[in-house]
Amino acid sequence: MWIKILLVEDNPADADLLAELLEVSVGVEWELVSVEFLHEAIAQLCKQPFDVVLLDLSLPDSRGLETLTRLREVAPDVPMVVMTGLDDEAIALEAVRLGAQDYIVKGQITTQLLVRTIRYAIERSQTFQMLRESERRFRAIFDSSFQLTKLLTPQGIVLEVNETALDFAGLRSEGIVGRPIWEMAIWAQSPQVSEQLQFAIGKASRGEFFRSEIDLLGKSGQIMTVDFSLKPVKNETGQVLLLIAEARDISDRKRAEAEILKALAREKELSQLRAKFVTMVSHEFRTPLTTIQFSAGLLQDYSSQWPQDKKSTHFVRIQLAIKRMTELLEDILVIGKIEANTLQFQPVSLNLEKFCRQLVEEQQLNDSNQHPIAFQYEGGNCDAQMDEKLLQQILGNVLSNAIKYSPVGSTVSLHLNCQNNEAVFQVQDRGIGIPQADRERILETFYRAPNVGTISGTGLGLAIVKRAVELHGGQLAIESQEGKGTTFTITLPLIYTPSQ
Repeated sequence: MWIKILLVEDNPADADLLAELLEVSVGVEWELVSVEFLHEAIAQLCKQPFDVVLLDLSLPDSRGLETLTRLREVAPDVPMVVMTGLDDEAIALEAVRLGAQDYIVKGQITTQLLVRTIRYAIERSQTFQMLRESERRFRAIFDSSFQLTKLLTPQGIVLEVNETALDFAGLRSEGIVGRPIWEMAIWAQSPQVSEQLQFAIGKASRGEFFRSEIDLLGKSGQIMTVDFSLKPVKNETGQVLLLIAEARDISDRKRAEAEILKALAREKELSQLRAKFVTMVSHEFRTPLTTIQFSAGLLQDYSSQWPQDKKSTHFVRIQLAIKRMTELLEDILVIGKIEANTLQFQPVSLNLEKFCRQLVEEQQLNDSNQHPIAFQYEGGNCDAQMDEKLLQQILGNVLSNAIKYSPVGSTVSLHLNCQNNEAVFQVQDRGIGIPQADRERILETFYRAPNVGTISGTGLGLAIVKRAVELHGGQLAIESQEGKGTTFTITLPLIYTPSQ
């Protein structure tokens, strides 16, 4: 075995003694380089490698522990053995704490002690280097893992935390290491999570594996969901020495699952609504078709015997039934255009007062004057640029709903107010009203509130109203109280421009 030694000793007698002790040793080949000054030792360490350094702390150009510190800065991986006097053992122990592998006391050195100390110092240095390399590899793997990883005591105290976890939470290790894991700020949004973690620690400390989905607070303040697990590490006797806490961010997966479930629920709902719509449309068509068929049959069989007024009654019934079917088909076509996003806004010049009075007359005629419609107009100029067909859809649907869902004989009111370049239409009834739980959905296609009972309808009208108001750049507000009536307020610009 060949060992290269750097002896840093300013006392020639001590240097000669050490050289003699090494010469008489058996089984080891030595190469000894001796220097008297610290700067010479630094120069030698920079020039060539050494297996060990024998260091006297008291040199002409450096004294005390500073001598060791300065030399270790130059050669941190070279094992160093400190040589001290009889009364300097306390300093020698401090030198070991600062990185020296061992110390020997001058005046007590023997060949056997010197050789053993040198060998042990080299072996310990090699062991420390392997440990440091092993720790470096562990830290590299630990920090580069995509898992949020912590090492805990069996009591849940954090020993180590990897960079992935620190970056995820936006924290520093100083605020985590040495504290219970459940005291970390990332769990603060829920006391239940802290209790769950303490329960998990207790379970894992008894040797049981724990896994659960837990919500925590990310560095952006956003609630994140992680797949969290605790794995106990045991010794040969089964005693739990360590807990490995791992968490994997599954927020994107949970959001995707939620969106899929939401889409499936929506698709199921749409399927049910469409089936219901088909049933309602079939019923809505069947009623006027039955009227047409019945009246046409009577006219065919008995028209020659009937007076003109009776025949006219049946012709009016047929015309009204055809009109109802035409309106229904128009609603279906409009809804199709809305869903295909092809419904267009085509404004024309309109006098809104005249338009409303004509609409009221038509609604009154269709209703056979069972519900009086009170029209009131106020404000200034009511000339407007609006889409006549869409405005017909808006006010026609709202008025017909007010009539349809109100008791016979009750009054429906239409109020028009034109001012500040806006037209405000307000339709008020004293009908069945809209349940509170259905307010947000009443404007959806096919949707009808559950309190309509057997009153006919398709659930298309208000969806058309909503889209037609949007195309005008207007606003729609609904106030309703179940059993007492509903008020629709529609605000439209008199002249719509794309910037509105």
